[in-house]
Amino acid sequence: MPAIHGKRLAFVMLSALFATVGCGGVGPAAIHYDADACDHCRMTISDPAFAGQVVMRTGKIYRFDDPSCLVSFVTSGHTASAEIDGVWLNDHAHPDARVKAPDAVFVVSDRIRAPMNGRTAAFASRGDAAAFQASVGGQLQAWTDLLKRGAS
Repeated sequence: MPAIHGKRLAFVMLSALFATVGCGGVGPAAIHYDADACDHCRMTISDPAFAGQVVMRTGKIYRFDDPSCLVSFVTSGHTASAEIDGVWLNDHAHPDARVKAPDAVFVVSDRIRAPMNGRTAAFASRGDAAAFQASVGGQLQAWTDLLKRGAS
């Protein structure tokens, strides 16, 4: 059997982690819009429709202004995947609600104007995602698709 190396190994490990994460732990915290900075790009988080969080097992919370920043952070190896308790994104259709990344449906389209131009929006409902996709085009994707894209 061939060995798995580098980014491919990281993707396999992250996929396994996110398939099993979610039941216990700390959970997401409040994001203070127009005050908190993105832990990847350092831009002020201002648009709730695109925000997300990575929660560590220690309780440390990393906040993001754009799903692409969150994916870049997770796939960069900045933190050990075993230390991640969960990943949440705000539901684009209902920004006050959060969805766990493995449960989300993502729309990726050149017509989405996310804060860092990440072209991605997260949805808790496949129906909401499909309705949004009908207006902006693009593709419906799963969390594992975003991780593959981020690890490449």
